[in-house]
Amino acid sequence: MVNDYGTGLEQGSDILSQYNRLSQMGAIESLEALRKENRELDRLISDAATLVALPTVSRMLDFVIDKVLERFVPDFLAFVIEPPRGARLSQFCYRNLKPSEETIPLDAYARIKDHFLSKPFSDRFETIRHETGDYPGLEAFSPELVFPMRGIAGLYGIVVLGHKVVGDEYSDIERMYIDRLTRFLAVGIQNGLHHQSSITDAKTGLYNHEFFMRRLEEELSRCDRVGSDACVLMLDVDRFKRFNDSYGHLAGDAVLESLALALKEAMRSEDSVARFGGEEFCVLAVDCGAEAGMAMAERIRAIIEALRIEYNGRALRITVSIGVCMLDPRLKAKDLLDDADKALYASKAGGRNRCTLFRPGFLGRATLLRAGR
Repeated sequence: MVNDYGTGLEQGSDILSQYNRLSQMGAIESLEALRKENRELDRLISDAATLVALPTVSRMLDFVIDKVLERFVPDFLAFVIEPPRGARLSQFCYRNLKPSEETIPLDAYARIKDHFLSKPFSDRFETIRHETGDYPGLEAFSPELVFPMRGIAGLYGIVVLGHKVVGDEYSDIERMYIDRLTRFLAVGIQNGLHHQSSITDAKTGLYNHEFFMRRLEEELSRCDRVGSDACVLMLDVDRFKRFNDSYGHLAGDAVLESLALALKEAMRSEDSVARFGGEEFCVLAVDCGAEAGMAMAERIRAIIEALRIEYNGRALRITVSIGVCMLDPRLKAKDLLDDADKALYASKAGGRNRCTLFRPGFLGRATLLRAGR
């Protein structure tokens, strides 16, 4: 027994000696740092899986902000997102992680974008400024780190991080986490933007024909299931060919863009607005009966009639004719659109700049026939 106890003491002493030797060599500290990095990587993988599964860019940004807040509070944070088509940038800026109306100057973004085209990794702002010159409009935000958001189609934007409100400079672990989370954010944004591009019209930003038909089929099923009402509004710009001949196709494009914006602002968030082709537009209004649908159509007609579209020093004006059709789950989507088109034609034949409700049955068909259909 004595010998066993003595052997145990010797082994314990030897282990302690080896531990002290490893500690003096820095191996224990390095091992602990490696364990900490592995924990951060495990956390990053979990966060990344959640991030890329989120359905909208705004929810992705909220998630990233929450994760940033768990580690530190930057005095300024900005996400500048560039869509895959079009020149408009989306900016989301925060002061102490509270939304701010401030924006990154467009020329500053363009210069930083050029920098990241040749150097695709995150960098300190001072390094970028030293290489590419001053950024008066950006320096007011006291940026410290800039992260590129890259995807398969190139640069989707940047993330600008200001100084910490509390604490020293960003640690390597903190910078590594934000850098890698930004890469996953770029993937999520890339998926979201390309999905949005696939379901929207390039000129107006409204839903395209294919997506609208899918939404109409879904709404038909819902109406059949829960017994709710919905209606389709079909709009057409009056005498649009004559307008293009008089003012040119660029003026026509400006009109379509202004009309699309007016439609989006006039409709509820739960409704779907689409460009169906040319100067024709469709609206799917959910939980909406015939009387409310006609009131909605008349309100849209009046809004568009009151539009003044500035183009080359001229104030251009247009009107629209509208056909309204209630959804009937017994019919197919194509048949419903045909009925809405008949009502639209009745508005055209009746003098344009007016709204007509499609009424099924002999009386309704007689009304349409008298209108010229």
